Amino acid sequence: MARVATPANGLRVYDMQLSRYLRISLSSLHHAGAKLGGECRFSLFVAEDVTCRVGLDRKASASEEKLQLLVDSVSDLIVQHTAAGIMHYLSPASQVLLGCEPEALLGANLFDQIHAAERGRFSERMRHVQAGEFVENNTFRIRTAAGEWCWVEARTHVIVNAAGKGEYVSIIRDVSERRREDEIALEYSKKLEHEVARKTEQLTMVIDMLKQQIEENERDRLSLEALGRRYTSLVENTLTGIYLQQENRVVFCNERFAEIFGFPRDEIAGMELSCLLDTKERETEFPDLDRGTNVSMSKANVIEGRRSGGERIWMKMSQAMLETDEGEYVLGNVIDVSEQMRIQEELQRSEKETHQLSSLLITAQENERKRIANELHDGIGQRLSAIKFSVEDVLRSAEGTKEGRSLERLQDVVGKIRDTIEEVRRTSMDLRPSILDDLGLVATINWFCREFGSMFPEIEVDKTVDIEEAALRDELKVVVFRIMQEAFHNITKHASARRVEISLRLQDKALELCIQDNGCGFDMGLDVTSGPSLGLKSMRERAELMGGHFDIRSASGTGTQIHVRWPGYAALLQLD
Repeated sequence: MARVATPANGLRVYDMQLSRYLRISLSSLHHAGAKLGGECRFSLFVAEDVTCRVGLDRKASASEEKLQLLVDSVSDLIVQHTAAGIMHYLSPASQVLLGCEPEALLGANLFDQIHAAERGRFSERMRHVQAGEFVENNTFRIRTAAGEWCWVEARTHVIVNAAGKGEYVSIIRDVSERRREDEIALEYSKKLEHEVARKTEQLTMVIDMLKQQIEENERDRLSLEALGRRYTSLVENTLTGIYLQQENRVVFCNERFAEIFGFPRDEIAGMELSCLLDTKERETEFPDLDRGTNVSMSKANVIEGRRSGGERIWMKMSQAMLETDEGEYVLGNVIDVSEQMRIQEELQRSEKETHQLSSLLITAQENERKRIANELHDGIGQRLSAIKFSVEDVLRSAEGTKEGRSLERLQDVVGKIRDTIEEVRRTSMDLRPSILDDLGLVATINWFCREFGSMFPEIEVDKTVDIEEAALRDELKVVVFRIMQEAFHNITKHASARRVEISLRLQDKALELCIQDNGCGFDMGLDVTSGPSLGLKSMRERAELMGGHFDIRSASGTGTQIHVRWPGYAALLQLD
């Protein structure tokens, strides 16, 4: 029996005639009785058609190349590693995701690249994969070559390698952007939830407020009804006449309005308002009427009206323009002031008579002062002078005699008589200085200032007089002197001044008197001119009785100024 030796490796050839791939194998053939290693007389030639196998190998190679190209071009990182995490393969995506070449991490442990906070969870997922359980994608942070942490998402699969051992392939995808978007979305969601909660709270508050508003509206409705009843009662029972006018016709009036004009209430309705006014009052206008829903009454005007019987009455009337959906109305108030007008006319007449009486009293007072001053000067003064001369004659006659020594005490009497004469002269000048009648106002002012300076040398007097005395009315000269006299008296009594300025001049055809001091002044809020001060009252009254305007200005610590102005018609005898 022949024995076949083990053939050498086959040779693959291509038969162009057959268009087939052949695998040629050649083996030596020995006789059964021949010795091994001896000469070989026969060879076994075997040709095997491997065309199909070659096609399959080429397809497998092409598929492998395509798979490798796909792995190299995919953006996700593909890592082949053991259960312990030792990495045997990394796709080129590691350059983008981890910032390093795949070769740099070959042999490294994948677990060491994972953040410690997520490392345990990744290991737990690996155990579930080993057990063949379904495991969802795992999200964790992985360290890059720059030492930074990058959020990734991984899915791990079990594969069998060429050696038949199980290994793991993890497909890792960069989810940093999605993570940031998720964080933004989560933050936005939290804000949205917070906003929803806040809006819900606000809505709850609004609902509560609406409920409260409804309750308040109900209370307001009841209050308005009660207020309407009270308002109706007030309108009907007030002492003021109230009316509504539209297009000059009365469309409503209360009972008091009808009583004022003496017409029945239903008869006034529709009547023109001008029919109730006096003829000269019918064109009275109220220029300060404001249009609007907020009623603002105009300034009250006192006008004349007529009652139903023709009797004249005085009314204080004010109006307001009221705009409503039904059109424009004029709301008016009427108060009967006939009695007040009658009393006012009586007061004016009484005031006029009082002024006339006051003028007569002042004139009588000046005349009486003049008479007393003349009697003091011509009567008592002359008698005292005669007594003084008689005593002096007695003393001269008794000089050198025995009686003369006993009459020496009469010298004291002579001195007292001399002082009495001087006091009488001063009193006479205070009552009515004769110089005013003899020499005029300018000379009197100069004399008065000299006398004042001699009595009060600590007070400086500065006077300015610029008038044509011949043009002044005589009675005004006395008034000017009396005002100046009273002002200086008040300065010495109250002002504690060190300087007084007096000015009398004609300016713009008017006579102006100004007296100013630098004393302590007083508070004008006390209204001393209308209080109990007779001096200031007298000055004001004298000035106004002669048609002048009296003004006083003062403040604490700033002195006092008195200014009196008489217009030309009151001060001058004739105007140019």
